[in-house]
Amino acid sequence: MNHNVDTAKAIERYCEIRHRLPEASQPAKSTYVNDLSDLSDEFDLFVLDGFGVLNVGAAPVEGAALRVKALRAAGCTVIVLTNGATMPSQKSVDKYNAWDMSFDSESLVSSRDALIHGLKNYSPTNLHWGVAATSFAAIDEFPVSCQLLEDDDAVYDACDGFILLSAIDWNDARQDRLVRALKQKPRPVLVGNPDIVAPHPDGLSLEPGWYAHALADVLPIEPVFYGKPFANAFDAVIRRFPNFDPKRIAMVGDSPHTDILGGAAAGWRTVLIQTHGLCKYHDLETVFNQSGIRPDFVATTT
Repeated sequence: MNHNVDTAKAIERYCEIRHRLPEASQPAKSTYVNDLSDLSDEFDLFVLDGFGVLNVGAAPVEGAALRVKALRAAGCTVIVLTNGATMPSQKSVDKYNAWDMSFDSESLVSSRDALIHGLKNYSPTNLHWGVAATSFAAIDEFPVSCQLLEDDDAVYDACDGFILLSAIDWNDARQDRLVRALKQKPRPVLVGNPDIVAPHPDGLSLEPGWYAHALADVLPIEPVFYGKPFANAFDAVIRRFPNFDPKRIAMVGDSPHTDILGGAAAGWRTVLIQTHGLCKYHDLETVFNQSGIRPDFVATTT
């Protein structure tokens, strides 16, 4: 956890790197509702972020499981689109099912999935990748040769490219090693989680997107991002659920620059959850004006 980064700093940082994010048209105003059940007639497919919508850190959002059931009972399809890339998708499925949310592997799409899809088509195919991740991230399921990036400079030097998957065990010393290695020899940098921060009960954690943009600030490289707000994440949803009218799809999240911007860029409508995530303690209209990003709807809670 990084207690030096609060919501104001996170939003400021998102605004600083806005030029690296997609463009999208925005509604003139947002409609405020109590919760997602108020929107069951508006949408056929609800695409829910994880952190800030279904859970905060390791705890579920109160009432989220009941809301998922109610939306399904109203005839809506409900799925998850998460930038959580540390664990294989099945682990996330197990987590949500333990909270009685009843998702299966088909109804959970992660930025990790998008990254793996991209790696399969990466050329040349025999590259050896260094991965910023934790020991339980199961990187052996990746379709490429790879190893964890830890504290050995020789490993950084030997890699053909780098993947920022998880920031759980990442630190400033490892970031400095990566910067040094890329200065000596530019190589591809892929990012499996574009989030800058993630909400937890006691503050915000720094995520791979934070470190990726820090690289791009000081080096002549362009990281390749997999996950919201980038199109590959939304394309992954459409590959699985191809028959929905885009205007009847709701992207539901807590972050203007990932969930809301990405959903709008995909041609979907958007719902920002106010009280469980990034914008919990901020005046939303100020955030919308500062960021230039506005959702179609604001829901007080999931």
